[in-house]
Amino acid sequence: MIMQDVKTITIDLKERSYPVFIGKGLLTDIGVLLQPHLRGKAFVVSDENVAPLYLKNVAKALNAETIVIPAGEPSKCWQTVQTVTDAVLEKGCDRRSALISLGGGVVGDITGFCASILERGIDFIQIPTTLLAQTDSSVGGKTAIDTRAGKNLIGTFYQPKAVVVDTDTLKTLPRRQILAGYAEVAKYGLIKRANFWEWLEQNGEKVAALDDAALSYAVEQSILTKAQVVIADEREETGERALLNLGHTFGHAFEAASQMKILHGEGVAAGCVYAAKLSEKLGLSHLAPRIAAHFEKIGLPVKFDGYETAGLIALMRKDKKALSNRLNFVLPTAVGQARVVKDVAESDVASVLEE
Repeated sequence: MIMQDVKTITIDLKERSYPVFIGKGLLTDIGVLLQPHLRGKAFVVSDENVAPLYLKNVAKALNAETIVIPAGEPSKCWQTVQTVTDAVLEKGCDRRSALISLGGGVVGDITGFCASILERGIDFIQIPTTLLAQTDSSVGGKTAIDTRAGKNLIGTFYQPKAVVVDTDTLKTLPRRQILAGYAEVAKYGLIKRANFWEWLEQNGEKVAALDDAALSYAVEQSILTKAQVVIADEREETGERALLNLGHTFGHAFEAASQMKILHGEGVAAGCVYAAKLSEKLGLSHLAPRIAAHFEKIGLPVKFDGYETAGLIALMRKDKKALSNRLNFVLPTAVGQARVVKDVAESDVASVLEE
């Protein structure tokens, strides 16, 4: 048993509160960890990449049925929702059942969305296996699918009952996936924790190399920051939670323009640099060179060439933060500080994109 080595962070949302368990080798004790959070039959959803690694043992420990979906962003669609919900209903789902995601952010988004609509809402548990999912998408209760109109435009706020973060699962990831997740980790330092950003400037390469001590600290700090923001603004009503979208307006446009050939975290990394350049253009900060230098040192992209400016701006107008066809951005104003800037002139955005 390794239960004494488990760190627990509580996402305090009153009746919707839940624990996030963090540690090494937690899948070994997944039955012990999750049994108190299961009220009935369990179903584990995984993808074709993750399933061969962990699904059999997790399903056995939880006495759960299994559903496997194709890997990758294209799975975040209505067809996959129908596949998962039909399979769960055919296998005997009821209102006490639990839907458990085992995989990265795509699996988590799909599974959470399905849980929120099955029987008008069944229990949902997250077992994230990528750095991006462990530090960002598994915590906070956002679920979504993509449509032809854009990313994440159909979804729900639906909190899980528990999240299990086993950092050992990161050892099977390609380095490109690790780096993509790192972009979201660094984002937390930029928006809320100056000391964490400064620590990453010194130790980021250790995190990306999966050094145990550095990785554990970075994951914990990221989840603590995400918890702080989600507790303050669960449903994006005050503007606080919008800060988590630093780099995402540019990043989502880059992802869409590339036809999803770049990873989400790669778009976010470059998006943070472009957001800093826009902040600089508006006279709010001078952080772009520093942010770019750090991401370049880690091995993340800091710019994307070859995309038509008008097309990128059109994609940004479909961003969830855009209101009445006006462009709104989360912009860094200092290390550890950011704010939403509304109604940004299209000419300023175009100028930054064309530099």
